[in-house]
Amino acid sequence: MMLSLLTVIPSFAMNTVSTYGWTAVKAFCVLLALANIKSLPLTWHFRFYRSLYFHFMFHRRVQPSPQHLFSPVTTTSRSSTYECDLNGHKSNSTYFSDLDIARTHLVCHLTKPSFALRKSRNQPLMYVALAGVTALFKKEIKPFQKYTVSSRILGWDNKWIFVVSHFTGGRDKDGKRVVFASCLSKYVFKSKRRTVSPEIVLRESGLIPEGPEGTGEVQASGGSSGVDTPVGLQEGRMGENRLEDVVERMTRVDRVQEDAEREAVQGKNSKEEGYWTWERIEEERRRGLDLAKHMLMLDGLVDEHREGTEEGHEKVGPFFDCW
Repeated sequence: MMLSLLTVIPSFAMNTVSTYGWTAVKAFCVLLALANIKSLPLTWHFRFYRSLYFHFMFHRRVQPSPQHLFSPVTTTSRSSTYECDLNGHKSNSTYFSDLDIARTHLVCHLTKPSFALRKSRNQPLMYVALAGVTALFKKEIKPFQKYTVSSRILGWDNKWIFVVSHFTGGRDKDGKRVVFASCLSKYVFKSKRRTVSPEIVLRESGLIPEGPEGTGEVQASGGSSGVDTPVGLQEGRMGENRLEDVVERMTRVDRVQEDAEREAVQGKNSKEEGYWTWERIEEERRRGLDLAKHMLMLDGLVDEHREGTEEGHEKVGPFFDCW
């Protein structure tokens, strides 16, 4: 009897540990996946296209006003464990995927009247290309720490539109907002590989009033600035094909298109126009360009590439990284 118990008890214990052990492992894997859901394959694509559909389909009746032109659009998120590096905080490289989503919300919200207007006029589809990003990292974001990405238009010229984004948290002991990182992005509007002036797009969206006489003529709607796509510019069309499908599904009888066209012709909103006059918008645009022009100077970095075969240089590597 004793010998039988000594045989059964270890066997029962092993079976129990094996059963519950695998259950614990499965539960751990599920919890790990949920904790890092924003880093799973195809999650970025889901977040990106969800933001497109949100503004062009489900939120299309909510139109931007002149007060939104320089106002921040915010998104919130948390730092998953997969985004953290060996130092135990959010890796610098992961900031850019959050920027993609935050900037998409900003650009879609501000320019959807222009997209609808161009669609109603049967004009070629316009898309948005990201031409550069620069980032300054101030403070660390800890694992699972909640943060806000605040993005707004900084300024524009006849070709580029600049978006400034800040990763922020709570307030410090002095009551000041904690800034984790500050980023500057450069966008260009394209229509069949031709550049569309940002001022045209913003005016079509009813965000900019007509300027005083003598301030220079704005190119007609649907035209381009005459600037071709620079060699080497990564188009990054923000899902051009998907965007076309979304815009196609916008019903032609929806009032948003009529309102967008009427506001584009009038170029004003009587309720909010009192503050954001053309002069004040121009002053803010120029102030932002004073900062953004430093980013344009970085275009010369392309000439700083070295092959390692030049005089006085020696090629080191290559070293294996990954497939």
